[in-house]
Amino acid sequence: MLVSGNGSNLQAIIDQSRSTGYPAEVAVVVSSHSEARALERARAAGIPGYAVERADFASNNDHNGAILDKLKEHGVDLIVLAGYMRLVGSAILDTYRDAVINLHPSLLPSFPGAHAIGDALEAGVKITGITIHFADETYDTGPIIIQEVVPVQQEDTEETLGARVHKVEHRHLPYAVKLWATGRLRIVGRRVNILPKKDRSAGEHAPEDGH
Repeated sequence: MLVSGNGSNLQAIIDQSRSTGYPAEVAVVVSSHSEARALERARAAGIPGYAVERADFASNNDHNGAILDKLKEHGVDLIVLAGYMRLVGSAILDTYRDAVINLHPSLLPSFPGAHAIGDALEAGVKITGITIHFADETYDTGPIIIQEVVPVQQEDTEETLGARVHKVEHRHLPYAVKLWATGRLRIVGRRVNILPKKDRSAGEHAPEDGH
């Protein structure tokens, strides 16, 4: 997982990975900031964590190369960007083709960028939400895997709306990872199809509130 801040979505995936039958585990956490709380969460869970800061490298290519080295060192199959505030370089995207998932706190293509929750409030929309999508060479434009609506309440602040958005993120990001890990995502042009479970004997649905 690539992170930059608090790491609450990292924690959600760590928690899910400890559930019986969950098909993925967090192999390594790479943060763009050495003081990110996400690194504390990784250490508490016994997961290797590294700060790889852009200022320590001569170029973006060198920075991305150092990240790629960490991913390869720990045998990573899927990269999850959870609050990662930098653009992933082509070296990483080419190595992990169709295996880089990003989380964004709006219903893309509305409100891309770093201030999605505040932008939604300023625009006066009545609904916003979350988007989980495959990453590409630009911010917040890759094929969409999952979206979920979050209503905007009249009295909302960035803090109150953000708290409800994050709650939805925590439910859906582990589910998206599960879909990828079980081979149930297929990209067809700009669309991502979610394939049915191979084992039809047990039904599976998108996560519900509280699960």
